[in-house]
Amino acid sequence: MKKTPIQSATHKKDLEDLRDELNKRKLINRRDVQGLLYSAYNCRSPRTQQSIMARLQLILDSYDKNARRQPDEFRPYGPESLLNKGKMHLMTQMDGVSFLIDPNKLVTGMLIIGPQGSGKSRLILHLVNELLRTKNGADVTIVDPKNGFNNLPGFKHLDLANISLDLKAPPNVTQNNFIYEFMPILADLASLIFGLDFLNQATDIAMAQLQQYKSRTNNNSELCLSDIYQALLLIKVTNFRKVGYHDSATTALSLTLGKSNLFKCRKGLSLDWLFTRNTVIDAHTLTSELQCKIFLIYLLYWLYQRARNLPETKEIKHLIIVDDATRFVGMAHQYDAQRRASQLGHLLAVLRSSGIAIIFATQLPAQVDPAVVSLSRNMIVVGNVNGDAHLNIVSDFMSLSPAQKNAIIRFQPRETLAFISGSSWRYPVHGWVPHVQDLSTTNIHTEDLSNMITPWYSLRELPKTDPSMVVTPLTPPKTLHTTELKTLSQDAPQPTTKTTVDTLVYDCITFPFDKAGVHAKRLPSIREYDVAKTDAVQEGYLIPASCGKSLYLIPSIRAYEKFSQPCPFKRITSLEHGFFVALTAHLLKKDPFLSKVQMETPLGTKGATIDVTTVTKAGEMTAYEVTLNTSNLLSNATKLQDSAYKKIVWLCRDAAIAKAVQAYFNKSKSLPDDLLSKFQYTHFSRFSKQYERKQ
Repeated sequence: MKKTPIQSATHKKDLEDLRDELNKRKLINRRDVQGLLYSAYNCRSPRTQQSIMARLQLILDSYDKNARRQPDEFRPYGPESLLNKGKMHLMTQMDGVSFLIDPNKLVTGMLIIGPQGSGKSRLILHLVNELLRTKNGADVTIVDPKNGFNNLPGFKHLDLANISLDLKAPPNVTQNNFIYEFMPILADLASLIFGLDFLNQATDIAMAQLQQYKSRTNNNSELCLSDIYQALLLIKVTNFRKVGYHDSATTALSLTLGKSNLFKCRKGLSLDWLFTRNTVIDAHTLTSELQCKIFLIYLLYWLYQRARNLPETKEIKHLIIVDDATRFVGMAHQYDAQRRASQLGHLLAVLRSSGIAIIFATQLPAQVDPAVVSLSRNMIVVGNVNGDAHLNIVSDFMSLSPAQKNAIIRFQPRETLAFISGSSWRYPVHGWVPHVQDLSTTNIHTEDLSNMITPWYSLRELPKTDPSMVVTPLTPPKTLHTTELKTLSQDAPQPTTKTTVDTLVYDCITFPFDKAGVHAKRLPSIREYDVAKTDAVQEGYLIPASCGKSLYLIPSIRAYEKFSQPCPFKRITSLEHGFFVALTAHLLKKDPFLSKVQMETPLGTKGATIDVTTVTKAGEMTAYEVTLNTSNLLSNATKLQDSAYKKIVWLCRDAAIAKAVQAYFNKSKSLPDDLLSKFQYTHFSRFSKQYERKQ
């Protein structure tokens, strides 16, 4: 028979009061206190119970006495049993207990805050050493704008003054999608609210020039931001308002390029190579805030595109440390009352799910992008922090009392306050940065990566170093007759075409929806067509657009202006997108069962439109969304909620993008099932064949 403890009502009340006092001082988690409480509640002897309560009272009195002798607003300290829950030594508590964490906790993001000279760099060195000790296979990349880690042994040291980056996509990522999805991010960083259209047009021209360059030289070259800037200069704008937008885009890219070659090369540093080893990137040559932001965001964007094809994991695979983070992820300047959403938040969320941890170190936390603060789950304060705005960031993050908040102002160098989300000890830990041996004063040799980088030259100029790459153009005939060409307007006079280039460009304007092979048949020979097409693309009159196995030659706005013709598919997004919208409507008009085909159908009161809508003779409505890449899928789908369309067709550039769009919506959990059931997916090759048969 089990014996029950004998407790008087008085002793039971005294024990409960004592337990409440221990709990108020957060001493209840100590292992010795828990053992004594267990014995007190289960003891049958009143004398033994009084002895146990006396020992508990002694612990309580000793704590109060020490608190009066050595005042610390962050008492009680975390017990060793709750602080030693991992292998990675983070810091040492005031009472000498080591704070050990699981290194995978870093994946949820960390902010290190402290003034200059407080010990942030020593803490970073300690974290790097501990991660490499406890996590085999994890790589570390340090972005160092102050040249403070140039002596770190075991790391590759890169100087941005000698490095160039191109726009090459990660493995298994479509090059077109990679570049076009980066353009909205670039526009957002440069605050180009209305300049995205010009960036997309310049990208169209630059990619066409690159394609023609490769076909003529067989040279393995990549696109870079300098190519897009050069293409941007070719775009001529006459509208007064759009001249300002064009100038803003040109100025932003000019500031981004600067006088360095960071974004100017024919072939840049392999980011696959960069992110598979421990590296320190010396970024002290970046003086422009815009350059700093675009450099870091581009690295994160590249990792984000690669991570989209990787399985999710909670294991840390790579650690990126950004020192002086305010220069790289500073809060965007806002010129209106409404704060715009940052592009950084989504990148960080996806990188976290792929095992990439990012630590941002800063002196000014209130000036860091709010997305960084919101998505960081861990914070370490080193040294004193001044300023209400900065203290409020720390106080809100760690849920500090007013007394604790004021105590941070009095912190000494290397004095530390750490909060780790998900830790067994749910309160901030007060202690010291561990001692780290000073780095050697001898500078480590900077890596020479010139063999990976090809200097920049214009895509409009063939390299003169290799005679086999030079193509001699054919001499065009003096006058070419264009009697077979049909004008867009019956009343418009037919222009005189004096060169093969003029003939081809005008043919593309007259028959815009014919494929490239059809245009070639209208010229005297295939060779003359090839030369004319190359020159027209180089001069910015034609934009080649691949669509599965088919190729279309899209006349640019410059081409329409040359022949004084209105552009029928000029849109806000991009000329290429506008062309394929017009092509979709052109094909649908061949269907005898449709009573109405309309482009740019308004939807709602917020200015949203549907690319193409159709109505059958039976009254059924269908919406067509032209999708050339996988960006903005969710926003395009959301606008179609609660609409009366029976079918919603996602008409994609090719079969690969159609599969990617379908896979995206199959995994989406933010859209209702009744909307997803309306979705159909196809691509232009299949779509055009279907309507060519009907014709």
